[in-house]
Amino acid sequence: MAQGGFQTTVTTQSTEAIPVAADRGLRVAGYLLDVLPAMVLGLFGMIPIIGPIIAGLLLAPYWLLRDITGASLGKLLLGMRVVRKDGRPASTGAKILRNVPLAIGIAFLIIPVLGYLLGPAVATIVVMTEGILILTQGERLGDRIAGTTVVRK
Repeated sequence: MAQGGFQTTVTTQSTEAIPVAADRGLRVAGYLLDVLPAMVLGLFGMIPIIGPIIAGLLLAPYWLLRDITGASLGKLLLGMRVVRKDGRPASTGAKILRNVPLAIGIAFLIIPVLGYLLGPAVATIVVMTEGILILTQGERLGDRIAGTTVVRK
């Protein structure tokens, strides 16, 4: 009780909308849209000898930084964004960290000869693992590592 016998009550009401997790199908569609620019950049890999190195130098940053603004091209087109698991905005570091698994296989292409063998193998394993996790559990390995999730705007 406050002075004079009056009780003071403070009430707050949040006006922030609770983010709704993006469904699995929408996330897969967003990923497939993100693959389109990667396919164009991957054409550099067809250049003899140095092509795979150029492709690795272009594709690794593309996959690593695709969510840097909070939404990749696919997420932007489909109305999704990356946030922390508690719904607050994800840090730049978390947005980069969540994409390390996708970029690591492609980064191997930068290594002459050995990278040409390891890169596609690692990338295939990672993409399959990420796909299985998103379809069965609704989140990618990258989201688990970075503590992020994808929500609808």
